[in-house]
Amino acid sequence: MADTLFDELGGMPCLANVHKIFYEKLLAHPWLKAFFAGVPRSHLESQQTDFMAGVFGGPKIYGGRAPKSAHVHLFITEEVFLIRHSLLEKSLTETNIRPDLKERWLAHDMSMKKMLVKSSISECDGRYKTEPVISVEKPQ
Repeated sequence: MADTLFDELGGMPCLANVHKIFYEKLLAHPWLKAFFAGVPRSHLESQQTDFMAGVFGGPKIYGGRAPKSAHVHLFITEEVFLIRHSLLEKSLTETNIRPDLKERWLAHDMSMKKMLVKSSISECDGRYKTEPVISVEKPQ
């Protein structure tokens, strides 16, 4: 049986390490950090790690919403998505992920684009009745 991407990457320790660095970058970014206001960093990192473990063929332990419904309240433009994707690429490079595995990871990430990117704020909705739509103005 062939190893999964999860196995080839080194399992949960690798994913957790990448996501630690990734969220350092996201939460330091002058524009993207506002999308995460009020959400504990530990929650962001663990949710992302658990989700990607399942995507990459590891344990299916993620218990949250599917990406489209988890992000329906966020006005994520193509520009926002591509900045985020670039920060992920830098995080993978910093953690010395092998180039072939990095390419596979980034391909999985890019496959999420059509589920997350919206062309208009009218495509957004709260995940529950009292939740506001989050639209973050690009800093000057």
